[in-house]
Amino acid sequence: MDVKFDNGALSIMLPPKITGENCSVFEKELLAIEQLRAAKEIFLNADKLNYISSLGLRVILKFQKQYSNIPISVINAAESIYKIFDDTGFTSFLNIKKKLRIVDTAGLEMIDSGMYGSVYRINDEQILKVFRGIQTEGDIEPVINTIRVAFVHDIPTIMPFEIVRTEEGIGLILELLHSETLSKLIMKNPQNLDNYVNKMVELSKLLARTNFEAGSLRSRNEMLISKLNSATAYLAAEEIGVVKKYIELIPRCNTAVHGDFHAKNLMVSEDMLMLIDMDEFSMGHPLWDIANLYCIYQTMAHIDREIADDLFDLNGQIPYEDFYFQIIDCSIAKAEIIWEKFFNGYFADYSQEDKTTILKLADFYGNFKFVTFLIDVCNFRKDKPEKLACKVRNLRYFLEKLQNDYTDMSSALAYLKSWK
Repeated sequence: MDVKFDNGALSIMLPPKITGENCSVFEKELLAIEQLRAAKEIFLNADKLNYISSLGLRVILKFQKQYSNIPISVINAAESIYKIFDDTGFTSFLNIKKKLRIVDTAGLEMIDSGMYGSVYRINDEQILKVFRGIQTEGDIEPVINTIRVAFVHDIPTIMPFEIVRTEEGIGLILELLHSETLSKLIMKNPQNLDNYVNKMVELSKLLARTNFEAGSLRSRNEMLISKLNSATAYLAAEEIGVVKKYIELIPRCNTAVHGDFHAKNLMVSEDMLMLIDMDEFSMGHPLWDIANLYCIYQTMAHIDREIADDLFDLNGQIPYEDFYFQIIDCSIAKAEIIWEKFFNGYFADYSQEDKTTILKLADFYGNFKFVTFLIDVCNFRKDKPEKLACKVRNLRYFLEKLQNDYTDMSSALAYLKSWK
């Protein structure tokens, strides 16, 4: 019997058939697995299973009762096998997961691609988000739960339709009718820029006034602390401690934060903006989304060209302006305009003094956002030492810049206590 045991998770491959002829042998082998005593979770892998009799079901039932204190799932069940479990009532007490459909991305239109994954258009009604580095259904379920929580709170996002497998990893098919990214529409219809930015402002304000029950979503502050904790391989504990201090200066709130809010992560469907890339959706202070927008359209737009060449492995082969356009779907000049219009629209009713203070906060935490992005870059490159060294060097450069800027932030940070 093929058995895999990893960090408390026990995976047991079921045979092609479990009938009256082999069920006693199957039961004996199943109960003899040594790792059962140490298992914290058990997965009965039905990938090869194409038939199971009533006697086979009795073995599964007996096994479930014997190990009722351990979560047990049947995974990769073909449609016919799932139907057997469902018709006999097993789905009421066992977690039965169907075998994932395989989708070939070759030939699909790529809407977006980045360090964290790719988005493809399947047809006029569906898009496919493929998550880089995710290989199991369990890893994608938190994202699905987040989308569902956002949806029931009237946040305009797209509901997951089906989890699938691709050659790149696990993917999620989402339904979105006749849609296009806002960044693409801005390029196609520059005369409508004011209208598009006003819609961004309205959506951002909707997030800032939507409250969630405590514990229903992850905390933005805690997510960022976790990200910093992942950098212990190349940052000293003192460095991480300093950056954590900047996180804790932001008040914790139960309002919605997208986590990566910008025009490329917004789809337009029937003249309505819809949030995509909900991986970072959480609860937190509105400043997190404002700072992210600043990072995209200001911090990254004005990065030193030599540093950018080193950081993004451009090797002088492509001008940074062209690279920026490729990843943001926007020229640097247009990015300036989008940020200015968004900022003035969002804070139209604020005093000039308040706007100056908020701009200072956006600049500081825009640089902070870039530091957390660089941590992701380092984590992504950690298996390539020859690439990692220069990334860590750049990370430390921006960490130092952040620390230098912090010395002049006391009055701006005090304003956070009154800004909600």
